[in-house]
Amino acid sequence: MRRFNVTWWAYSFPITALALVSMDYAEQVKGTFSHILMLLLLTLSVLVSFALTLFTLLNSNMLLPLQPSLLAPPSYDAI
Repeated sequence: MRRFNVTWWAYSFPITALALVSMDYAEQVKGTFSHILMLLLLTLSVLVSFALTLFTLLNSNMLLPLQPSLLAPPSYDAI
C-alpha cells in the first residue's frame, strides 16, 4: 500500500456524489435493483469516508509536523 497522502480525499467526492444521485434515481424508478444499487453506493461512500478519516487521524503527525517556531510563542532569550 502506498504512503498516505491528503489527495486520497479526492476519492470521496465522486463516490458520495454518485451515491446521492443513485438515491434520486431509486426514488424515481422504485425498483429493487435501483434500491440495491443505492444501498451499495451509500455503504461504499460511508466506508470510504470513514477509512479516510481514520487514515488522516493516524497520519496527522505526518501531515502537521510539530514545529516549535509555528506553535510556540516567540522566545526572548537573546535579549
